[in-house]
Amino acid sequence: MMRSLYSGVSGLKGHQTKMDVVGNNIANVNTTGFKSSRVTFADTLSQTQAGASAPRGNLGGTNPKQIGLGVSVASIDTIFTDGSVQATGKNTDLCLSGNGLFVVKKGAETYYTRDGAFEFDANGNYVLPGSGLKVQGWMFENGNISTNSDPTDIVIQSGKSMKPTATTLATYANNVKADSAVITKVNGCDKTNWTCTNGMPCDLVLTGGIKVAGTPGTTYKLDDVYSTTVKDLSVSTALEVNKYHSPVTVTLDGGTTHSFENTSTDKTWRYGYVLDSTTGASSNDKVTAKKGIVDVTLEKDYGGGNVRTTTGVDGTTYTYGDLVTIENTTIGDTVTQMDASETLVLTLADGTTHDVSPVGPPQSYVIGTDTYTYGGVTSKVVGAKITFTPDKMTVTSSEGDGTSLRFGTTTNINEGYALEAVTGSATATATSPLVLTLKDGRTISVTSSTTPPGPYAVGDNYADAFTTTPAQVPSGTKVRIELSDGTFHDDMIPTGTTYTVGGSYTYTSSGGTPITATIVQYATLTEITNVEKQTKITGVKYNDNTLVEEIIPGSVTASSTEALSLTFSDQTTQTVTSGTYNIGHSLPITTILNVYDSDGGVHAVPVYFTKTATGSGVTASDGNQWTINLDGSNVAGTTNTITDSSGTITVDMKPVTVQFSTSGQMLTGSGNIELTMTNGANHTQTVAIDVSQLTQFVGDSTFNGTTDGNPAGTLKSVSIDSSGIIQATYTNGVRQAEGQIAVAQFTNAAGLTKTGSSLYQASNNSGTPNVQTATALGCDITPSALEMSNVDIANEFSDMIITQRGFQSNSKIITVSDEMLETMINMKR
Repeated sequence: MMRSLYSGVSGLKGHQTKMDVVGNNIANVNTTGFKSSRVTFADTLSQTQAGASAPRGNLGGTNPKQIGLGVSVASIDTIFTDGSVQATGKNTDLCLSGNGLFVVKKGAETYYTRDGAFEFDANGNYVLPGSGLKVQGWMFENGNISTNSDPTDIVIQSGKSMKPTATTLATYANNVKADSAVITKVNGCDKTNWTCTNGMPCDLVLTGGIKVAGTPGTTYKLDDVYSTTVKDLSVSTALEVNKYHSPVTVTLDGGTTHSFENTSTDKTWRYGYVLDSTTGASSNDKVTAKKGIVDVTLEKDYGGGNVRTTTGVDGTTYTYGDLVTIENTTIGDTVTQMDASETLVLTLADGTTHDVSPVGPPQSYVIGTDTYTYGGVTSKVVGAKITFTPDKMTVTSSEGDGTSLRFGTTTNINEGYALEAVTGSATATATSPLVLTLKDGRTISVTSSTTPPGPYAVGDNYADAFTTTPAQVPSGTKVRIELSDGTFHDDMIPTGTTYTVGGSYTYTSSGGTPITATIVQYATLTEITNVEKQTKITGVKYNDNTLVEEIIPGSVTASSTEALSLTFSDQTTQTVTSGTYNIGHSLPITTILNVYDSDGGVHAVPVYFTKTATGSGVTASDGNQWTINLDGSNVAGTTNTITDSSGTITVDMKPVTVQFSTSGQMLTGSGNIELTMTNGANHTQTVAIDVSQLTQFVGDSTFNGTTDGNPAGTLKSVSIDSSGIIQATYTNGVRQAEGQIAVAQFTNAAGLTKTGSSLYQASNNSGTPNVQTATALGCDITPSALEMSNVDIANEFSDMIITQRGFQSNSKIITVSDEMLETMINMKR
């Protein structure tokens, strides 16, 4: 019976302890950073009346018979869950969330707390004001900090001063406008047409790369003749008739002169010449057809009067000896493959094409009439292409003066003779051969030994060599016939009639008598359409011209008395009365760098960005170029100097260029630019300007420059960020990190020993502290806030009721046990 009394007493004691813990929790419901506790119970030893027995034979096993002897307090645990964040607005208050505690010290004793209600004392110590314990952390030295060392007191004195720091680095970042407009004209002048004045200087690059300064008051144009030297040339020396050698005056035997002048900028355009196999043409001879200016005729003579002729297509370049293709689509035209070296390709009405030029007899088709069969399909011929190799190329120019110079290539006058047009008739002599142009396009050279040497006139007939080969002379052919009686007769064979060598021919004598004789031989007659007399060239005089190959406008300066009208690449215009400008440059973009000297003085240094070259974009590296300098006008390579109003501060900078790629990235010039500032006579500082972060895209220019360095200042205020870094703001506008708050983490925070005043100390079961930054330990710090108590009132009230009922139940055990003992005693009475 006494056991139940003792069990009840142990229950009363246990529940009293739990009620004490609940009361403490409720008492600290508003304690900053308080962590609630809980009580856990465990039964005590039991009295064993009978042990357990194992099953055996016909009997089963039995359980032990034990009587419990009451309850004991197993543990009182601290619950380290986070409390709610309460904003306070006080900049030195901190709320710590996560598995960590602030570290504070009193002399050599170290404590830990979740109470972040800190502030600075009179000496600038960061402390817990209720106890004066000093908050631990690390201090920054010259902007550097080492969190691997033991933490120290955090001390930031009120009114702390900051000494001035000289600027050493300026940094530019963001975008420069890729499509910034550049100056294309000044007062209507550009790089192709420039009027030099004292205010608008220019340099000229002449033939041969010679560079000279333009003369003020003179207008220059590209390809203009800058100077001329008249020279005589040996007729055996090659000479180009081009813009460098124009005009060329040729003197012929007998004193006749002819002048050839080239007004084109095309260096290979020449005046009237003939190229064929008899004048030394080679496979390198070429000419570009220009309809109405340079006419090209291509011919091939197959013999027997068969000549293929075609006119060069405007804009096409022809090379002597190359294949030429003729496309024929005219209905009724006959297209013929003259020999096996040619190709003939037919176009049929069904849209197909067919090469019908096998080695063998010539193929001939009439467009629009003949058909072609392939694979069982028959279709009408609607077009054809013939490819052949000309053996003669004739070039004439409408710009000549009626006299053509004959030479062996398209670029040189070096044959030593000229062809002059003949009026009336002419006979070839030893010094003046004739060149006859026939109606069929052939060119015939006639010398004094030619039979006959002349006379020849336009409209006369030219007879080819006689032939005695027995053959029929077809009707419609104009021929010269030699008869057996020794007479010669020119005749057009009537239609329907055929003359045969060896046959009869009848003519009427001068007396009117018909005479019949045998045809001995005949020669084909062709009408002469042009007669030229070949005359020896006795002299060539030409202008050796020096031309303006490039105009380089210089820097132009506007003034109030000489305003400048600028035209930009975006077609906008602007009139300016001050400043210096360059063709091809944009207007400078002005930026200001605030540079501090060692005394803390600030100097506004203007730095200009000017687009000085516009890339073609042909290659990725051919983007735009920008020049960075101090005056906005000079280009890279010239040192700029500016001086302040007092004359005591001078700034020097060597302009540099930066090159961007077509994708907007910087290619060159991305290193540091040096800017040197001299303060008086004894102090010099150098500022590096880093432009490596600039990009260049279409859009607005958004770049700007920032500098380090600062003037002197005094501590104005402090703030703490979420990582526990204490930032100080000074009156000079500089924000500087001063300290870093330390945070400790324990393996078993519940094992810490409470020492009062919301402080903990390490115990044998807490583990050793791991002191790091909040970020390193995964903790969060909320500035200007405190952590509330994590006591749950509802849970505590529930525990209070449960504890009360448990206490009442245990007291009832004692009462009932007492009554039972009293009854037992009364039994004796």
